[in-house]
Amino acid sequence: MRAPRLLAATLLCSLGLAGVTACGPAEEKKTSTDAKAAAASPSAASPSAAGLESLSAAEIVKRTQEASTKATSVKLTFDIASEGTKIAGSVAEDSSGNCVGQVSLGDKGSFEVLRTSGSVWLKPDAVFWEKSVAAGTSKTLAGKYMKGGAEAAGVKELASFCDMGLEALKSIGRTEDGTDDTASATKGGTRQIGSDLAVVIKDGDATTQAEMAVAAKGEPYLLQLATTGADTGTMTFADYGKPVTVTAPPAAQVIDASKYLKG
Repeated sequence: MRAPRLLAATLLCSLGLAGVTACGPAEEKKTSTDAKAAAASPSAASPSAAGLESLSAAEIVKRTQEASTKATSVKLTFDIASEGTKIAGSVAEDSSGNCVGQVSLGDKGSFEVLRTSGSVWLKPDAVFWEKSVAAGTSKTLAGKYMKGGAEAAGVKELASFCDMGLEALKSIGRTEDGTDDTASATKGGTRQIGSDLAVVIKDGDATTQAEMAVAAKGEPYLLQLATTGADTGTMTFADYGKPVTVTAPPAAQVIDASKYLKG
């Protein structure tokens, strides 16, 4: 199943700052009235999840895939470690390109991100200014937002965190070329994820083991993906279908990102 490799792939996408190409949206973002109406919270009643615990692991993953196609927004909280690098944060995103989040890159510092379909605002902390943007600028620029076009290369690398949640949902139970990858998945009982009861699906390989928690009631949304072994981390999904509102920062706090980020 795709799950054991998902955190590793997401981590590599997120490390664009460290010289690895970051991953942007896989396709043009689109919305529809029907899709928005279908994206209810995990606790909402839904016949698609009836008897979920009685299904096979592969069938549960398929139900999760079907539910994920309806998701027009999600909030992702993540804590990932690989090869000494720790990435943590929380990002709320929707399929129209709106995003609000905070990301920490360990000793590289942290930043806030705001994104609409056409613009991105990035607010680095002092450490991020010094180590990842422009050394010697933190005293004068800390607290400022860098603004750039959503497709500008340097801005897009950092804003790629805004795509992690919905992109992760598209990858569940599939290989990189989109084919089914659930043959080795097994059921692992149930457990609570916050206030929701979840059915657990397990999988793994020689280096990484994974547990995928799927909502047992309502829409069978993915609630959590956790891995141990070579790639360790947790991704928790919430607020399916909740609107993402982006408020642009005051003009006095905004500077041109192109002066500090390439592209």
